Amino acid sequence: MMLSQTDGLELRRAEETDCKTLASLAQSAHSHPWNESQYLQSLKTGHQCWLLLNSEGDVVASCVISQLFDEAELLDVAVSPEWRRRGLAEMLLSRLINSLKKDSRRLLLEVRASNLAAQSLYRKLGFSENGLRKNYYPADNGKRENALLMSLTLARPQP
Repeated sequence: MMLSQTDGLELRRAEETDCKTLASLAQSAHSHPWNESQYLQSLKTGHQCWLLLNSEGDVVASCVISQLFDEAELLDVAVSPEWRRRGLAEMLLSRLINSLKKDSRRLLLEVRASNLAAQSLYRKLGFSENGLRKNYYPADNGKRENALLMSLTLARPQP
């Protein structure tokens, strides 16, 4: 079932008091999650940390974006396992991409070479592959995993 705008979901900026919740979500969503202090440092650095809450106020997804001059980078996306396969990540990213269009000309990201579902979503959203970082991510087997570099050109309004 795909989500609609009327499904009682609320998008809001994260605050320092949300870092424990962000870390808990990441723990459930990623093999190598960020911890509470990493989210706190991200907020203190000025990154945009977003939370998507359900109608009960539970965080079901999050996203962290770094913006510098006319480029932005998608640093982290997490969706609660019980909320996956409902179009949540696509809705969240589409909304954030639209909000970036007025200030950024390009959105960059790195994604695990093994994360085919995320790559498929990024391509659906218009991202293209730009390169490879060898041995970038830690892997469960103690080795390293490659990262695909992807980018999305954002249309800029004419002055």
